[in-house]
Amino acid sequence: MPIFEYKCNQCKKEFEKLVFAGEENKISCPECKSLEVVKKMSATSFMGTGMGKCATSSPKGFS
Repeated sequence: MPIFEYKCNQCKKEFEKLVFAGEENKISCPECKSLEVVKKMSATSFMGTGMGKCATSSPKGFS
């Protein structure tokens, strides 16, 4: 159940939504209730198990 970022084409509001399976086509703007929303491309950070470093940190030898 991932959280996606959306932008409304009608009122231009940007919002996040927890999307359950089967709800992908039923997303509406919380501001104007329009169904004309687009999913935004968002950057995601992952942290490896036991690494103990921020995902934005550069590996050794890289700057």
